[in-house]
Amino acid sequence: MKEFYDFGQWKKEDHITSIGCGHGWWEVSLCLHYPAEHLTLVDPLVEQEDIQDSIDYFTEKTGLVWQSGVELNPEGFKNQNQIWVFNAWHEFENRSEMLMKIKNGVMEGGIVIIEEEVSKVKRLQHEGCGKDLFFESEIINEFTEAGLHYVATRVKDEVAVYLKFRK
Repeated sequence: MKEFYDFGQWKKEDHITSIGCGHGWWEVSLCLHYPAEHLTLVDPLVEQEDIQDSIDYFTEKTGLVWQSGVELNPEGFKNQNQIWVFNAWHEFENRSEMLMKIKNGVMEGGIVIIEEEVSKVKRLQHEGCGKDLFFESEIINEFTEAGLHYVATRVKDEVAVYLKFRK
């Protein structure tokens, strides 16, 4: 968790959106330990009570107090300091449409962080859903062609990387 915070370095006054968040476990845990002003979670398969259950679980487990405003599935999002996509980039059917939403949603100078399992030598499939995994260079090219500037890669583990882009 600290490793991701060191890579993202958001501030308490920042507005963060996470796309494809599921029940928000990563996001809630991160913002509980390193609060943001506001956290917007986007996942059409999730209900508000799922997010509240995640907040309740982590606050009880850690004894920390939840400080971030939270919103689930708004109509749109604009002027975000950061946008995160955790292990979901391979899931999107229309990545170019999602990429435009991301680009339009992040403020000028804002950060986009993708956490994704990647193919390294040959094309691999995601264990959970069976969809093809991208090569790191494919993701970087996709984002830079959309007008976002590649900043850095950090290896997460033997299968996944964090990719950082700036608008």
